[in-house]
Amino acid sequence: MSSMIDRLRGLTSSSSSSTPSPRQQTNNTDTDVSSPSTRSYRSQTREPYPYEKPDPDGTCWLLALPDELLERVFTRLDRVSLTRCYRLCKRLTDLLSTNSSISLHHLLLTSSLTLNPNISQPNPANLLQVPPSKSFLLSSLRERLTRFRNFTPKNVTRVEFEESEGRLYEYLEGVLLRNVPPPQANMWGGSRELGREVAIYELGKVGEWEDLPGGSEGVNAEGDGRQTVIGDADEEEPVLDDDEPANDVRRTHTFGFEMQDFAVDPGQDLFVVAEARPTTTGTFSLHFHLLKLSTFTPHPLAAQTVLDWPHTIHRNRGASLGFQICDDGLFVLRNNVQGSRDQLCGWQWTTGRLAVTLRPAAVSTFESFVCLTPSSFIVPTVATRIRPDSTIQDDLANPNDLEFTLHLMLYAFPPFSAVPIKEGSPVPPPHTAIHVTTIDLPRFKVDFDIELPPPRMTVRTDPPPRHTPPTHPVGSPQAFLPDPESGVVVLEFYCQPLGGPMGRQPHFVLFTLKKTLLSYLPAPTSPLLFQAFPRPAPVVPFSVIAPKVRMIGPNEPTPSWVCYVYQDRYVTPQWEDTFDPVKLRLYDFNPLRVRKELYERRQDGFVPRAKRPSANASADDGPVDPNSAPSSPIRQLLSAANLFSSSTKTDTPTSPVDPEHKHDGDRDGLVLITEESVLAKKIPLDQEIRTGRDMPFIYVDKRMEGEVDTVVMDGERVVVFDSEGDGEVMEVMEF
Repeated sequence: MSSMIDRLRGLTSSSSSSTPSPRQQTNNTDTDVSSPSTRSYRSQTREPYPYEKPDPDGTCWLLALPDELLERVFTRLDRVSLTRCYRLCKRLTDLLSTNSSISLHHLLLTSSLTLNPNISQPNPANLLQVPPSKSFLLSSLRERLTRFRNFTPKNVTRVEFEESEGRLYEYLEGVLLRNVPPPQANMWGGSRELGREVAIYELGKVGEWEDLPGGSEGVNAEGDGRQTVIGDADEEEPVLDDDEPANDVRRTHTFGFEMQDFAVDPGQDLFVVAEARPTTTGTFSLHFHLLKLSTFTPHPLAAQTVLDWPHTIHRNRGASLGFQICDDGLFVLRNNVQGSRDQLCGWQWTTGRLAVTLRPAAVSTFESFVCLTPSSFIVPTVATRIRPDSTIQDDLANPNDLEFTLHLMLYAFPPFSAVPIKEGSPVPPPHTAIHVTTIDLPRFKVDFDIELPPPRMTVRTDPPPRHTPPTHPVGSPQAFLPDPESGVVVLEFYCQPLGGPMGRQPHFVLFTLKKTLLSYLPAPTSPLLFQAFPRPAPVVPFSVIAPKVRMIGPNEPTPSWVCYVYQDRYVTPQWEDTFDPVKLRLYDFNPLRVRKELYERRQDGFVPRAKRPSANASADDGPVDPNSAPSSPIRQLLSAANLFSSSTKTDTPTSPVDPEHKHDGDRDGLVLITEESVLAKKIPLDQEIRTGRDMPFIYVDKRMEGEVDTVVMDGERVVVFDSEGDGEVMEVMEF
């Protein structure tokens, strides 16, 4: 022990003697600097560049640059950097505010939009047409955002809708498709005949009509911005007919086969229609025709104008097809198939290559799907397993031995560009999509004894996350394109057959931002996409993702069409009472716009009247009756946020207000909700659900005069379908 202590003392003394004193270090400074070995390890002071040195006379040479160069400098900045530039100095703020190109760039960034480069190209069909200027684009975008925020359309036009009883439909960016039932079809008798004719409504042409002055004959200009083109100004219900020469909105086309389903991408002038052909073995083969939307001729960009489903099918009237077109990808889901599993296939339609295939597990179903990126998609599934305490050996036909769980599956595959195809070489086999993540969804009560099956689910998000700017219609393509990573994903739960208020079945809607789901995806260049994971995909419990999603219900209306979302906005009709007029509710989940509204309320010290405690109220007031009509402002607020009829949480005008949520409520018709939504553990829910803590939103209501059967929307308009007598009318609201 003593020898070890002596060794340690010797090491200490030797290290202290080898360490130079501060005086010795000072004396050896010149020697160390001159030594090349020491110079290589010592950091040298960086000499600033000439442009980094301030001018001795105080001249700002940046602002002395020509406007063209300044525009190129600031239009290449990201949103955070450009926003900071507005706060540097007054001269720079004036420059950024007065330059239309920079202001347009900043407005696009804050709205999660991009400018279509094809909008500034000349029209080859009309060389005299002048492309819109940056000032015009800035003014039109500002007006559109303001009108969407207040839900005040610029004009409203009513167009006759003849195909009110069709089964197939599609709507995207101003193009409405609807199958025309054959004359002998009895839709009220449950006929499933689809017919061979399709009707196309190009609603973008409605905005091309010239608005005449308010006093001119043939135009009805109302105070609310309603401008309806009519043949006679004395008519009570002006509606555009097909006989009018100015109305070229509707056209039809008849195919030589019965349509199974169809899809459309107006930006690429692409129309896809499915056909089922009989085979010699008694089965059917499924084919997809790639046509031009404008002429219904084979699409010139498609190497194969007809794509074949990889397997033969049985003629199953209950089977359904789901489509998604994203850039050069065409994805088709065939589900609800009796006797076989669902299947999802994806083609690179420009080359005709079958790129990706996917089938669910043996005990799971694919309810729906949507592309999250061009090389990934999300699929809601219902998984089935036997309960651990099952008594299946006693009764094999007892469905109560089964346990149903709902999940949201994330799949990814290599991008199409990662698998190049050489001319003359064999086509590589399709990839099997890699299961990346499983997100558990809320639990629902399932009991077949009381006719309570597991809910059906659909997922929707528009537009597709495409990176290729649209080129059609020629001369007037869509100017403002949503960022591919922006937007909201809408997941619906259809619960049946329980009846709710006004005879409606329980219906829940779950919202989540795309960026929330994108965080679980691997990089597109990850080698994991080319091979199966060596371990099972990670499972994300719903409690982890619940603060980042928003779930409302159970009295949400069940939509007839699922074209109700576009980027960050979601529209739905609302009925407070059977005898009250219906109103449209427009939700906005854009984080920047919601944050801006909350910041303005905090700066102004705004607190809704419903949030202010009443001096005459008693703390012993009873809880709010969920079944009572929402008469007070606080009841209207809670009913609008679905905290009223679906929550065990009671609230009274005297309840303490959380300082974080004191700015929630109605301000000039715009309602802000930052408080989390609480859904009680009540059939059909099997657990209490708290969501939305980190996902605030705003919404605005608009009362309608007539009935509302269906409502769809895109980035420029909201279309409302209203039944009038024996026919149906579309009310096109242009923003």
